[in-house]
Amino acid sequence: MSIETIVHLSSDFPDSLVPEKTRSVRTLIDGASDYRHVVYSLNRVNALSGIEMVDFAEDRIAVAYGAPPKGILLETALTAVAERLHQNIVARGLNVSAIHAHKFTVEGLIAIRIARALGVPFIVNIWGDTDLRIVSVRRDLRARWAAIANEAAAMLVCAPWTIDKFDALVALDRQKTLVLPSIIFHEQFRPSAPCGNNRFVTLFNLDAYRRKNFAALVDAIMTLARSRPDIRLDVFGSGSPKTLLAISKLIRKAGATQHVMLRGKISNDDFSATLNQYVAFLMPTRRETFGMVFIEAIFAGLPVLHSKGWGIDGSFGSAQIGYACQPDDQADIVRGIETLIRDEAALKASITHLESAGGLDLFKRDAILDAYQGLLKRTIAAASAV
Repeated sequence: MSIETIVHLSSDFPDSLVPEKTRSVRTLIDGASDYRHVVYSLNRVNALSGIEMVDFAEDRIAVAYGAPPKGILLETALTAVAERLHQNIVARGLNVSAIHAHKFTVEGLIAIRIARALGVPFIVNIWGDTDLRIVSVRRDLRARWAAIANEAAAMLVCAPWTIDKFDALVALDRQKTLVLPSIIFHEQFRPSAPCGNNRFVTLFNLDAYRRKNFAALVDAIMTLARSRPDIRLDVFGSGSPKTLLAISKLIRKAGATQHVMLRGKISNDDFSATLNQYVAFLMPTRRETFGMVFIEAIFAGLPVLHSKGWGIDGSFGSAQIGYACQPDDQADIVRGIETLIRDEAALKASITHLESAGGLDLFKRDAILDAYQGLLKRTIAAASAV
C-alpha cells in the first residue's frame, strides 16, 4: 500500500532562500511520519509579478513570487501562484490525498484553487494575529474568505479564542474547527520552588519589542520599583544591532537600568533551568497568535503574565497558571505582576498539580502529532467516502 501524500503550502517553512524562518511548521510536518509530505515553501518578493521554484531537498520546493506590498493585488498574485503550483504538482505526477494551507488569508487563497482543480480536500490554519488583521481589513475579499471557510475540510487554531474572533468576521462551522497548539521545544516539566526574590523574566525576539509591549512592561516594573526597590526583570532574546540600541535607549529613558537587564540568548540546554529560578514570566503582548514561550515557561514551573483575548488565553482556567491582563491598561499590567508576587507559591503549586493531573499533556509533541495525523486520516477517509 502506497503512503498517502499531503501537499503543504507554507510561508513559514525554512528553505534555501530564507533558512531562518520559524521551526514550528517544519517540526509538525517532520513529526507526522505516517504520510509523505511535499512542501511548497512560499517567499514573497516586492515586485509586480514573477514566479520561480527550486528544489532544495527531497519533496521540498522553495517558491519565490512577486507581489506588491501591503496586500495590494493579493488575490491576483496568489491566483497566478496557484496555477503554477497546480501545474508543478501535475508535472511531478503527485497523487495528492489532501492539501494543508498553513495560513488562511495567504495559503488559503492558493489551496482552494488547487483543491478544486485536483478534486481533493484541504485543511487550513487560522492565525489569530495576521489572519484576523487581514480579514478585517480586506472587506473586498469577504466572499473569498467565506468560500475558504465553507470548503475547507477542517480549520486549525492554536487557541480557542481565535474561533470566536474569527467567527465574528467570517461565519465558521465550529464542528470543523480543531484547537491544535504549536509544538514547543522544551516540554520536560520542571517544578519551580517559590523564591520570593522579586526577580522576573521575559523572552522574545527583540526585533518584535513593540508588538510585545515591552515599553509598557518596563513602565510597570518601574511603578513597582517604588515600593519594591529590589525588583528586577531579566530580558532574554536576540535581535538586530539597531534593535539593541533602541531597547537600551528605552530602558535608560525609563530610568530602569538598575531594574531591567538585557541578558542575551538562552541556550537550549539551559532553558528550563534558567527560567526555573524566577518568580514568573512576563509578556503583556499587544497581539499574539499563540506564544509558544508561554507554554515553555509553564513547563519550567513558572506562572505567566499574558494578555486577555490573545495568545494562550482560554487554554487554562483563569487563575490556574497566572494572570491575564489587558495589554493596553497600564494599571492592569501592574496589578497582574502584583498578583504574581502575592500568589507565587499558590500558582506554582497549581501548575505542578495541573501537570500531574495531565493538564499539560495536550501541549506535548506526541499528543499534538497524534491529533494532527488523526485529522489527516479522517479528512482523507471522508473525501474517499464521497
